[in-house]
Amino acid sequence: MQRISDLKRTSQRFKLDSSDILPLAFLGLSMGVVCLTIAFIWLALAVSRLANQPPPTLVQQVDGRAYMVRTEDYFHREPEVIRKTVSDWAIMTFSGGRLPGNQDTAIDSGVAVKGRRRVTTGAWEASFLLAPDFRDTFLNELAAAVIPPGIFEGRVASVLVPQTISPPQLAGDNRWKVDMVATRIIFDSTNPSGYSIPFNRTFYVKAIDPPQNPLTQNATEYQRIVYQMLESGLQIEEIRPFEAVKRN
Repeated sequence: MQRISDLKRTSQRFKLDSSDILPLAFLGLSMGVVCLTIAFIWLALAVSRLANQPPPTLVQQVDGRAYMVRTEDYFHREPEVIRKTVSDWAIMTFSGGRLPGNQDTAIDSGVAVKGRRRVTTGAWEASFLLAPDFRDTFLNELAAAVIPPGIFEGRVASVLVPQTISPPQLAGDNRWKVDMVATRIIFDSTNPSGYSIPFNRTFYVKAIDPPQNPLTQNATEYQRIVYQMLESGLQIEEIRPFEAVKRN
């Protein structure tokens, strides 16, 4: 009986009074706030370390090619990339045929664009760099009024020589203007040394999404051409003639 009475006294000793609940709740809340503060501090330090890390500078594609990179805006394009894109397009489009003295070179049969009209294979490939609503119209005009018919028989050849390509000027959101001063040289039987035609144009180029998937080994020729033309993430949406300023 003595032991039972001792247990009752012990249980009564630890019995909580209603006035003790508030201090205990405040103590528990304080401990929770301390733990939460420590967690936030740890998270802030982790984010700070991640933010201060230098960005990755090496990107490797699936095909094994590696490139050095730096962080830029998604639609940023280097001026030299824009100028090279314009230059490559113009050379591919307005150069073709078999040059005098290169009789071993195969004759380009061209690609049909409308009816019996044809453009050179280089011009057809380069046309994938043009905006879709501009491409068909340009190819038709090129076949009808620019490409000499004899180019597909090996009797005529054309070479475009860029002379000046201006630095790109911003012409809107993700859009640039580039001026080109170039010369087309036409070779035929009556002019074996060639005669010159001025080619002065203003190009309006815009940034687009580059192809997201790298080419696979079994890619078709058509896929390869389109990928090659658009891998710089640029597209020509307009071409206008302009008068070059003559210097004294």
